[in-house]
Amino acid sequence: MCPACAKEREDTRKKKIADDKAQDDANRIKNEKLKAENAVAFKKKQAEIAERNKVTEVYVTMGKTKGVAPEKKAETPVKKAPAKPTKDVLFFANYPGSMSMSGNRLNYFLNENGDTVLKSKDYYSTFGAFSDNKYNFPKNVGIVVFNEENTLTNGKTRKIVDFVDAKGKRLFNDNSISTIFHLKDDYFVIGRSKDFGEDSSWGYNYRRIQEVDIYNTKTKKTITLDKDRRNVEIYVAFDHRKLEDQGLKPMLMRRYSNYDEDVYCLNDAGEMIVKRFASGR
Repeated sequence: MCPACAKEREDTRKKKIADDKAQDDANRIKNEKLKAENAVAFKKKQAEIAERNKVTEVYVTMGKTKGVAPEKKAETPVKKAPAKPTKDVLFFANYPGSMSMSGNRLNYFLNENGDTVLKSKDYYSTFGAFSDNKYNFPKNVGIVVFNEENTLTNGKTRKIVDFVDAKGKRLFNDNSISTIFHLKDDYFVIGRSKDFGEDSSWGYNYRRIQEVDIYNTKTKKTITLDKDRRNVEIYVAFDHRKLEDQGLKPMLMRRYSNYDEDVYCLNDAGEMIVKRFASGR
């Protein structure tokens, strides 16, 4: 290779590293801001629920009468029991997106009225709709991180994750599932790692998932991401490719070891399509 070509290649490599670092920094700042906003919204939601469920005591001063009436015992507020699931339930819980942005660890789900609809000592944390449900978390399904753990081949453990329906029934019953998070509408990401623990950064970058599926809870269809060496590196997508100008909504970016990228997008019809970009190396 001639010196000029070698220098051009090295400059390209350095620029790629700098661009990646700048993108990671931008993602981190955006994620920190989103995490703070979600925390505020979650506290506001909990305060609204507490206000609706608050017991108000009213004291009445009676006029004087002949004789002394027996004292009436104050009624003890009755603890609100979990509401019976209805046909269509929108589960509210922690953050709807990332498994690692767990916030408050809830072992229950709430419905739109603030009633507890599912609660279990087996639940470590729950994920469902949140705040105004801007990403359209679907009804009749919630994500549960269980206290039960799966032992990996390297001896480490990962908590088991699954979907549950309105009656608490697990959808997959697959103990190798260690990550589920919502993308948009009926699309979710499901991750399985049987041999080693996963690595997530700020709850939006997942670098060591062995097997990754994009699953649609409505159609029951699965898009399986092929492996790259030992694992799959994915990111919740930011539109650095300007795809929204093409009428597409980027949802998930998959990066290969050679820095090629697949960006999974939703079109106006709600269909998942893939746009591939070569790294230019």
